[in-house]
Amino acid sequence: MVSRNIYGMLNVSSLARDRSEEIDRAFDVLSNLFKQREGMAREGMASNSEPRYVISVASRMVGIEAHTLRYYEKLGLVQPRRSGGNTRLYSQEDVDCLCCAKALMGDLGVNLPGVELALHLMQRMEAAQHRFEEMENRLRRYMEGNSESDTERREE
Repeated sequence: MVSRNIYGMLNVSSLARDRSEEIDRAFDVLSNLFKQREGMAREGMASNSEPRYVISVASRMVGIEAHTLRYYEKLGLVQPRRSGGNTRLYSQEDVDCLCCAKALMGDLGVNLPGVELALHLMQRMEAAQHRFEEMENRLRRYMEGNSESDTERREE
């Protein structure tokens, strides 16, 4: 909805405020999705990329039709593995990704290219978080090693 002031000109502050609210809402949805995936990864669920769900089960879990899952595969949004009989098998990661896509489209009205971008950014955030945790652990081990050698030097 475009608002205009008494002179018929666009009310820029109203447009900026509306856009800011949309951005805040999108950020909230994305951060909640990221936190859910992060929590599931800590529980060992999201890290499981083993294919296990046939398309009918995955579609019920996500709450979308099977033909939509096939369409998303065609677009490259998910890449389910195939069984020996060429049956699509979705992993828990695939289902999580599809749930995120559904939430982005349903809650925010994001189109498919926007969903692809958001999912890509979420994957990069997860990778960055993982690298940060690895560096933090390496630094902690290094500091512990140095504190032990300092203690040994003091004892001598």
